[in-house]
Amino acid sequence: MQKDRLFARIGELTVQFATLEHQLQSLLELLIAENNQVIGPFLIHELNLAVLLRKIRHIARFKLENDGALLEHLEGTLKRIDATRDLRNLLMHGNWQIDENCTSCPVHVRDFKMRYEDGQWQDLTETTFNEKKLTHLIRRLQGMSHDIQHLTHRLRPASA
Repeated sequence: MQKDRLFARIGELTVQFATLEHQLQSLLELLIAENNQVIGPFLIHELNLAVLLRKIRHIARFKLENDGALLEHLEGTLKRIDATRDLRNLLMHGNWQIDENCTSCPVHVRDFKMRYEDGQWQDLTETTFNEKKLTHLIRRLQGMSHDIQHLTHRLRPASA
């Protein structure tokens, strides 16, 4: 993959992940504090993605117990976001292997976390990305971001 196109896609992914996490923080703030100026900055904006998703789930189950359709939509969206967490962490914290001499080669991202797999310890996993795979991930993130925007919009009148 051409280096400039690769870095453009990585930049898009970074922006999409950051936007999505900010939207989730705003959603949790809406569910908990209904836009209280103190709650967000001190309690929500330092949560990692896993904790953020878990807290949204718990609070939404309480707040939306009388709106099963909205709760189901929210939980489905959160499940799709949660499925991207490992990939997000790999992209943000992995060791990128880029062959600058091959413009058509995919890139490899290595993750050095210890895992127990198939009866033995693995200290390295490698994931391959090409432009098509990165573009698909960007589109998935854009879709999830749109869903969170829609859910937030639907929740605003209910919490006012």
